[in-house]
Amino acid sequence: MGQRIGRIQWGGLVFGPGSAYHVSQIEGVDDMPEVRQDDMDREGSHGAYTGPDYVGARVVQLGLTMVADSPDGLRALTLALRAATQPQVTPAPLQLLDWDMLVYAKVRRRSVPYDAEHLWRSGTAAIELYCADPYLYSLEERSATTQAYAPAAGRVYPLLFPRTYGSAGTSGRIQAVNAGSAPSYPVLRIDGPVINPQVEQVNTGATLLIDATLQPGEYLVIDTRTRAVLLQGTAPRRQWVRAGSKWPILQPGSNEIAYRGSELPSAPGQPSFLTVTWRDASL
Repeated sequence: MGQRIGRIQWGGLVFGPGSAYHVSQIEGVDDMPEVRQDDMDREGSHGAYTGPDYVGARVVQLGLTMVADSPDGLRALTLALRAATQPQVTPAPLQLLDWDMLVYAKVRRRSVPYDAEHLWRSGTAAIELYCADPYLYSLEERSATTQAYAPAAGRVYPLLFPRTYGSAGTSGRIQAVNAGSAPSYPVLRIDGPVINPQVEQVNTGATLLIDATLQPGEYLVIDTRTRAVLLQGTAPRRQWVRAGSKWPILQPGSNEIAYRGSELPSAPGQPSFLTVTWRDASL
């Protein structure tokens, strides 16, 4: 992986080598976002008391040079860029394809200056993207599945996902490797039938306890970053999380995840599954 930025994808547009949008400048990707500090001067003494540091939002500045064969072609490039950089309701992935990296961003500014002396076939543009989530993620989304501990013979797992699975866990365990340098927040999917499922991050002791029963065909999606708990992926069930639970967060390196739950008496022998999905993360 070289230092050259290479291709960048935003929605349906690709900037960089092989495209009509040349990347002339990019800022805010390798920079550290502004740090929020919690320091306090020592009263009557030199120095300060220092607390933990956290970073704020990431701002990415993207400079483009548009190159066409004619003024009409240049106008078409401008209109396509304008259509792709509209105000957004939710963040979207800005993908740095040759750096194996993405950030989730919203367009906050767009500038396409009019230069009458150089408008025959080329023009410039500047885009500002606001990343409320400052993390840099890998393009690849990793996923692994395991059966709840206390295995028993039963049905074949019937659910398919549009992603590549890692090796299934043994005895209700998964090894999730975060190859980045910052913690990564996984998405957990629990498929019934199961009573009171538990997800434990063995290396930290963090355990998420769910006080609920999932019937066959029911599933729960848990986003550890937003703390959303959704039955069938849509219906909020945050109240099912037992008080005192600690949310699993994948630390850099290898993380062991254990999954346990009680069998549903009305569905004997039918296993429950945990699927963990994550990306490598850095700051």
